[in-house]
Amino acid sequence: MMSATQAVLSVEDLHTSFRTDGGTVRAVNGVSLELRSGERLAVVGESGSGKSAMALSLTRLISYPGRIDSGRVIFGGKDLLSMSESAMNRIRGGEIGCVFQDPMTSLDPVMRIADQMVKPIQRHLGISAHAAKRRAVEVLDSVGIPDPQERIARYPFELSGGMRQRVLIAMALSCNPRLIIADEPTTALDVTIQAQIVELLKEITARTGSSMLFITHDMGLVARFAQRVAVMYAGKIVETGTAEQIFSSPKHPYTQSLLRTIPSLNGPRPERLAQISGFPPDMSKAITGCSFRERCPIAQARCAQESPELTRRGEGHYAACWAQDGIPDDWYPALESAPSPENAVSLGAPVLEVFKLTKHFRSSKGAFAKKGPDIKAVNGIDLVVRSGETLGLVGESGCGKSTTARLLLNLEVPTDGDVMVVKRGIAHMGGDELLEYRKKVQMIFQDPYSSFNPKMSVEQIVTEPLDVLKIGAKKERRERARELIRQVGLEASFLVRYPSQLSGGQRQRVAIARALALSPSVIVADEPTSALDVSVRAQVINLLRDLKREMGVSFVFISHDLSTVRFISDTIAVMYLGEVVEYGPAEAVFGDPLHPYTKALLHAVPIPDPGVEAKRESTVLHGDLPSPANPPSGCPFHTRCPIATELCRTTKPVLKTHGRRKAACHYVA
Repeated sequence: MMSATQAVLSVEDLHTSFRTDGGTVRAVNGVSLELRSGERLAVVGESGSGKSAMALSLTRLISYPGRIDSGRVIFGGKDLLSMSESAMNRIRGGEIGCVFQDPMTSLDPVMRIADQMVKPIQRHLGISAHAAKRRAVEVLDSVGIPDPQERIARYPFELSGGMRQRVLIAMALSCNPRLIIADEPTTALDVTIQAQIVELLKEITARTGSSMLFITHDMGLVARFAQRVAVMYAGKIVETGTAEQIFSSPKHPYTQSLLRTIPSLNGPRPERLAQISGFPPDMSKAITGCSFRERCPIAQARCAQESPELTRRGEGHYAACWAQDGIPDDWYPALESAPSPENAVSLGAPVLEVFKLTKHFRSSKGAFAKKGPDIKAVNGIDLVVRSGETLGLVGESGCGKSTTARLLLNLEVPTDGDVMVVKRGIAHMGGDELLEYRKKVQMIFQDPYSSFNPKMSVEQIVTEPLDVLKIGAKKERRERARELIRQVGLEASFLVRYPSQLSGGQRQRVAIARALALSPSVIVADEPTSALDVSVRAQVINLLRDLKREMGVSFVFISHDLSTVRFISDTIAVMYLGEVVEYGPAEAVFGDPLHPYTKALLHAVPIPDPGVEAKRESTVLHGDLPSPANPPSGCPFHTRCPIATELCRTTKPVLKTHGRRKAACHYVA
């Protein structure tokens, strides 16, 4: 390991815990790490591994019921944990900048950007308000915010998600910090905005010489961004090394298992994703031996008795495992490949057909203001969902995916067009007919925690649709709940638990069970895995694949995670500004995209291989999505398209058939 004199930050045996009714949770359990000047270090691991608790501990932002029990955090030759609070206030925001996960909760919604930036700059740099505002505008400009003089006077809600994240980065940079801590700074962003932010962070560290601690569970981003990686599990670092070492020659079984769960954008599609069995340990209970042993396929008797320490596996490469090389390369059986498109099971008859579906929302600038232009959320799309098919709906936030989902569920009334079921349009349904339709089309929401009543047990949540429609006797409903819980891979004992007692993956399984309660023909899944760890995501995606095969249910799968969409989908529809710009079989769309927007989306996806990432050209799709209230003339993508011509600016392309696919572009051969 490097000496402390070479390190900007040196963490020594850090312990942080939380006092709860269920006991003391040891969230950070003896972490030691060091960060060099100008270095980008990624800390990775599942939710609950202690990443965020560790990051908050570094700047003493842990709040009750959490507390830092012991350890040292050496920064600038001083121990931050022994400083006075006033001294720490000078460090935070000054020498150490922080970029948090959700800018909408990190920024004050009732304060303009200027008000949130100028005073901290004044305090840390000791300059006038005028000079501080000039510095704020300067740093907003440096992170790529157009017209920063005008944007600084806006409120957070007036900016896009990518813009808000850039504001947070600008705030972190405004006082010339030596260290930036970025905690999941791209998790809630589209793949294109994510690529912009990651490239920006790389450019900033290269330009300013600042060090960066980058916390994430996205291994593709790690490959694109990090120079060195620390893998955390159960409050400890279990492996650390250069990005190349971690990805090409991992030595800890947990690291190896994490990498195997990542779906690929290229190569043959497996029938199932590899997944890590079981769940992380309960950190409120004492752990004897290796914390990963109950999920480890090569665990031995020694693993239950002794906890391994980090030992050297190469130059700068350390792992905490009794097996020198972790799981042997030939230990795992080869994953079975999914059938090729030519040999795949043929899809059934259409169960849902969308014809010229349109949804425009009226807008105005205030309660007494004149009506503004209509927001064209969905603008005349055609789709077909067949029996046993998964239709993947992809595109950036604001492209109309979620509005389409609400139209399919009859939660919004279309402005024009219709959704057809057995040649009958739902716009003309009513009474019992509409009720029957709603039984057949169900929803899995992005965040199950916010869609559950926290005071209802799992059994009550799963049987709620049956209770509302008075289907079956109470005993039959309870038996149906037991059956559904087993179908989604949970034990019957979970029925008496409450949402707060479940992990993210378990809550999503309960959401799937609830969606299945009425035996639907179609399930609309709106970003069902975006908030999940890579290992839990693999479990949920495999479950959805199994349910489709066993029950014949069709899915409309909405996501901006293109690797997952490629794995699970039979057909892909790419949306941009409320319109479908490419449509066809998944393998064809991902293997040889026709539309420039599809190509840009795929090129923005990080590949979990540092060697490949180092050789890729710029992945950034420049510019933000235009406003659906004022879409560009001609081709809606021409303002961001690298091959746009005058024809694209003046003439709108139509969705034309090209072999097995359709694309809306003037320049598809």
